[in-house]
This record gives sequence, structure tokens and C-alpha cells, in this order.
Amino acid sequence: MRLQRSKKAQTVIVMLLLSALCIMAMGFTVYLVATRSLSEEVEKAYRSSLQRTQDRVSSYFKQIDQAILQFEKLPAVESLASPWTEEDGIGLISVQETMLRMQTSLEDVDNIALYRVSSGRLFSTNRQVTAFQDDYLNVIGAFEQTGKKVALLNLTVHDTPTTVYVRRLPVFQTTQDLLMIVHLNQQFFDHILGLPDGKQGTYFILDERRDILQARGALNRTILESEIVPLIKEGRTKAADDLFVAYLPPSYQDWIFGFTIPNDVLFAKIGSLRNVIFAIAGLLLALAVLVTLLATGRLWRGWSELVSLVDDSGTARAGTSSGEPVRPSAPAPDEFRHVYDTVQRIKANRDELQERIKELTPEIKATIFRSLLLKGIRSQQDRDKCERYQLPLAEEGEFGCLAVQIDQYRSLETLYSEIDLYYFKYGISSVIQEVIDTKGSGMVAVWGEDRFMAALTLPPAAPEEAKTAVREAAQTIRDFIRHYFPFTVSIGVSRIRKDYAYLNVSSQEAEEALKHKLVAGKNEVIPIEEFGGETDSPEMPFSFRELENDILYAVRSLDRGLAYGYIDRLRELEGIRTIHYQWLQSRMIDLTLFLYRSVGQSLSRPLAEPVAAEWLELSTLEEWGDWLKTRACDMLIGELEEEHRGLMQRAAEQLTGFIDAHNEEDVRLESCCKALGLPVTLGKQALKEVHEATFSDYLLASRIAKAKQWLRHTEMSIDEMASRLQYSNAQNFSRTFKKIVGMPPGQYRKDRKESRGEG
Repeated sequence: MRLQRSKKAQTVIVMLLLSALCIMAMGFTVYLVATRSLSEEVEKAYRSSLQRTQDRVSSYFKQIDQAILQFEKLPAVESLASPWTEEDGIGLISVQETMLRMQTSLEDVDNIALYRVSSGRLFSTNRQVTAFQDDYLNVIGAFEQTGKKVALLNLTVHDTPTTVYVRRLPVFQTTQDLLMIVHLNQQFFDHILGLPDGKQGTYFILDERRDILQARGALNRTILESEIVPLIKEGRTKAADDLFVAYLPPSYQDWIFGFTIPNDVLFAKIGSLRNVIFAIAGLLLALAVLVTLLATGRLWRGWSELVSLVDDSGTARAGTSSGEPVRPSAPAPDEFRHVYDTVQRIKANRDELQERIKELTPEIKATIFRSLLLKGIRSQQDRDKCERYQLPLAEEGEFGCLAVQIDQYRSLETLYSEIDLYYFKYGISSVIQEVIDTKGSGMVAVWGEDRFMAALTLPPAAPEEAKTAVREAAQTIRDFIRHYFPFTVSIGVSRIRKDYAYLNVSSQEAEEALKHKLVAGKNEVIPIEEFGGETDSPEMPFSFRELENDILYAVRSLDRGLAYGYIDRLRELEGIRTIHYQWLQSRMIDLTLFLYRSVGQSLSRPLAEPVAAEWLELSTLEEWGDWLKTRACDMLIGELEEEHRGLMQRAAEQLTGFIDAHNEEDVRLESCCKALGLPVTLGKQALKEVHEATFSDYLLASRIAKAKQWLRHTEMSIDEMASRLQYSNAQNFSRTFKKIVGMPPGQYRKDRKESRGEG
């Protein structure tokens, strides 16, 4: 007891000291770590933002270059490109109309001009060409001084900032008599760098001479030129202590995109957080003394209870081992006991949940195994399932399937209860799995009321050795059940294969082998090979059953080339004289009926099978191959494609109708498909195949179509249209409308009114 009181006093002192030290250290550490982490993350974020800005600029000028390349293909432009060619008035009209279309298709372009060096004439999209002639002479002179074939000039013309993009034409000829001048308005840099905002820092662009090309933000050019430009020229990555700088390496036109912000603005929040932490630390330090004094007594009562629980547990174990029962004392209920009991219940529930998961895992594996027995393992998705759930399939080596059937199961139902039959089935499954694990690897699953299906994979060996091992495994299962169960089983054995793509074929063969129980009798191992193969000839180059499976897979995959390749394998039978023609003709008919009936099950409408008279007219393998390609594969693939198109068409009609009806709402593909009861992947694929558009593309087109209707038939304002069509503002709506339609909404409404007036 004295030891506990001493420890209690020590604990109070230690807790007070540790609380104070930890809180202060926490505040300082959080500030340092947060500042460093924030600097790194902010630099990454702004570099990413600058990279996007750089990509936008590059993409913008590539768009201009592409438009210019298309422009210079005009016959009139080709004629103007020659200094000795006279100017054609009609051709010049065509040139100016094309330049006007270029201007409307490009954002932030005020004017496009074409200057002919030999004649000194300027052709502009602005009709007052002569008024602009003198203004552009300064631009043309500045461009000629650069000696380049393309340049972006940032000049001051008549006290007005002017930005022009100049390119010599034709681009790919040595004689270049034309200059294409694209006049950009100052909104171009506003869109690229953003509007000035001191709180968000300053974005800037340095030109190829490392002079300030443009800047947007609170910092003036003097600070940028004195603090930032020297830093970039020297290649340093850190600015002065009071500035944060991030910039990219030179890119398009050898420009450098950068960003800078004062550190006191950048770290304003973290500085406030630091002050708050230290304030809280002081408050907590004061509270720690009071809380520690009040909580120490309860803490030690809980600690004593925990010690007593441990002591009681140890005493109980000791009493049990010595044969003397110990009566535990009933502890007084308190908060600690409540928490302790709650934790115990949570632990018990967790253990129970883990056990239930362990119980469900075999059922999941069995379900997946049964599905693979029906279709084989062909896709990467199937192989991923085998790996994820650790199914012992698709491993290297030979494998065979076993179909185990309980003999006279109906009579067992009258002799034993359902519980007895359940344990019998569990015992059979355990016996099969144990034999499989002894011989190699594989698994077993219930395959009906009285049947089990198992796959046994053996290490790589000679085919005869693998065949013998599988039969021995079947005999071991049969003999064990005969000696230790009150009934017997019959076991069908498939052929030996190496490719798990034909797992379904092997399972079908094992079931077919059981049908020979009528001849072989019960309590027998029945290999399918003992009852005749596909041919008596040892020269058979392939398995017809596997060929059927391959062709069916290709047809369902809508792959004509793959299906034709499999059908061409029939030509390998030519020259094998040990094959009887009646047997081969029967196999070809069976193959055809198998394809028709297997595909017909997945169609919504019945599929008419071919007339037998057609088959009697086929006398060679070449004729059979051609018939299978045209009358079987092409027709079946066509039916499946038609079924697929119908499904896509119906889904697209539902989805587009829903979008058109709800295009004034904030809709998403997921919400639309959920309302219509369609899978999201189906809706996405239907829009792509039927309308060659994504969901966003179609929604945009639907909203633009509704906007056109409003512009033609109502007096609704542009602001109201933008709001109803889920745009943040009218500017964004107008810019999008112009990009899609080719003109602003106001111009579209005006043109339609004039058109109706003329009519």
C-alpha cells in the first residue's frame, strides 16, 4: 500500500512535467514540420499549376499554327505568296472571309491581318484597313529586326500595350512574301495568368531575353526585376527570405512561367495556427495541473482494479492447477470496469466476425470454381480471380476433371435424415480434397444434389503418367468411400489437358463419362477414353470438343478473324485416311448444332437452325469451312451484333431522352443511369457507340440546343440562360456557346431575327 502511495505522488509530478514539455514541444514541432511540408506541397501545387498554364499557352499557339497552315492552302493565298502575281479582288474577298472565320474560332483575338511584303499592302479582318496600316508598320518593322520566321511581339503602339503573333508564309517555302499577323487582346494574358489578386501572389512570364513579358498580381515590375529576374538568370531555386518563388524551365518560345508570393502571406494561416497552439499549450498547462490532481485518484483506482483482475486470473489458474477451486471476489462496478467489459465485448465480436469470414471464404471459392467449370479460364479477369482467392488453378502441368456421383442417392434419402446426408456429402468432399492434395493440387465443389466435380492438377509429366495418376486418384476415392461409407460412388474421368481454357470441356467430359454408368455399372471409375475417342486414328491433330469451344469463344467475342483461324484448322484433317467420312460428317453437324444452340441461348429472339439438306451438299473440308464461315460464324456474329446494337440503341435512347428532359439540372452519368435502372458501364458504352460522344459531350450539346431554342423563340436574358443551364456566369456560357456554334449568343439571336424578317 505504501508503495502505491509513493508511486501515486511520483506519477503526479511526472505527469505535470511531461504534460508541459510535451505540449510545448508539440507546438514547436508542429510549426516546423507544417512549415516545411507546406512549402514543399505549395511548390508542387504551383509547379503543377504553372505546367498547366504552360501547356495551355503551347496548345493555344499550336491551334493558331494549325489554322494558319489551313489558311495558306487557299488558292488565293497561294497566288498572293508569289511576289510577281497580281492581286485578285475576288480572291482577296475569299481571303478576308477566311481570316474572319479564323478570328471567330480563336479566343482572345481582336484582329487578323495579312501583310504582302512585295506590295506593302495589309489585308485585315477589320474593314478599316487603312486606319490600321500605320499601326502595324511598327509591328512589321520590329518583326523584321528579329530575323525570325515566327515571333510573338509585346509592343506599345500609340501608348497602348499590343501583343501580336507574326508568322511568315508560306511556312514550308523559301520565298515568303506574306506575313500573317494575329493581334491578341490583353485578356489573353488575363486568361492565362488570371486577374490581379495580391492575396494569391503574382504570376509572371519572362521572355527569351529574360525580361518581364507579363505579370499579374500585387508585386510591381520593380520588385520582380530586382528580386526575381536575377534569381532566375543565375539558376537559383531560393529567393530572399521574405519571398516564395516557383518557376519552370524554359518552354514554348523560350519563355519561363513563374509564381511568387510573400512568405508572410503564404504562411499566414500556419503562423496563426502556431500562435493558437502556443496559446492552447499555455491553457492546457494550467488545466493539466487541475485535471492531473483530479484524475490521479480515479486513475489509480482503475489501475488497482486492473491489477486485481490480473491477480484474480493468476490465482484462478493456480487454484485450478492445484485442484482447489477459487471463488473470485465481485469487484465494485465503476467506469473502468464498464470500459473494460466493453473492450472485451468488442474483442469477442471481432473474433466472431473473423471466424464467420473464414467460414464464408470456402463458399466464395466454391462459387467461383463452379463458374470456371462452366466457361473455362480464358480472360485475364478469370486468372486474377484465381490469384486473388488463391484457387489452385491455371498452374503449369497437366490436369483432369473428376465427376463423383453417389450411387442410388434416392434410396439414401429414405434411409437417412437431412443432417446425415449433409455430413455424408461433407465427408465425400473432404476425401476428394485430401486425395487431390496428396497427388498434386486442385479443388472440389458440389455439382448438384448427388454429385461433386473436382479438378486435379499434376506436376509436368508424360501424358501417360498423368493419365495413370488421375485414374489412381479416382480409384483411391472410390475405394475409401466403399470401405468407410454406407454407400458407393461412381466416378467419371475426363481426358488429360494442359490449357485451363478448356476446363469447361473437361468438366463436360467427366459428366459424359458418368452417362456410361448404364453400361459400366455402379461403384466404378469410368474414364471417357475407354468408350471411344473422337476417332480411332492416333493421327488426330486436334480435339473436336476443344475446337468447338474455341470457335464458340471467338463468335461470342465477335472476332471473325479469330473464328476463321479456328475453322481453318479443319484443313489439317485432309489426307488422314483412317478417319471415316460418316464419322467426320457427324462431327461437323454436331459442331454446327453446338454453335447454333449455344449462341441461341443468349439471344432474345429464337434462332432458326440450318436445314439438313444444306449439309448433304458439302463434300469437302474446304466447302465445310466456307459454309461454317459464311452460314455459321458470320450469321451468328451478325445476330449477336444486332442484339448488341439493339441493346445499345435502347439504352442510348433512354439515356439521351433523360438528359434532354433534365439538362437544366446538375445531372451526372451515375445519377441518370440509376434513375433509368441501367448499369453505368452500359450507359457510357451506349453513348459512345450510338452518338460517338461522352456523357459530358452530349449534355453540352443538349444544353446548347436548348439555348438555341430559347434564343430563337424567347426574350430570355443571357444571364438567366446561363443560370438555368448550370453555368457559373454568363461569360462562361457565352464563351462555350461561341466555341460550339461559332458566334456569341447575342449575335445568334440577332441573325435569326434578321433571317425571319427577310423571310
